[in-house]
Amino acid sequence: MMEKIVATFFLSMVILTLLDGTTNASEINDITCVDAQRLLLPCIPYLQGLGLKPSSSCCSAAKTVFERATSTQNRRALCQCFKQVAPVIGVNPDRSKQLPKLCNIRLSFPLDPKINCNS
Repeated sequence: MMEKIVATFFLSMVILTLLDGTTNASEINDITCVDAQRLLLPCIPYLQGLGLKPSSSCCSAAKTVFERATSTQNRRALCQCFKQVAPVIGVNPDRSKQLPKLCNIRLSFPLDPKINCNS
């Protein structure tokens, strides 16, 4: 199991490197795709189905990402980013939908891989 986590971490880092220049924040306070992915690394085990609930570091990171995504343009860019990365790292869609509730984060939209990021 530890080998899977380490392999996932390295795969995530490769993806982050590949995406590094593809999404820029539109405003100084907005968060980039790469920054969000780096912050959310503690959430990978939970999102892949390991463990019963997200860790406190995962919830803290998720709150930070949602707080820093302040503009509509930035939220749409992050949505596209996560939709591209989630299948590559093996995110369980049900887990991503549960994350906001388990971390006490109020969102006006579901974290669903099938969501239309432009709506």
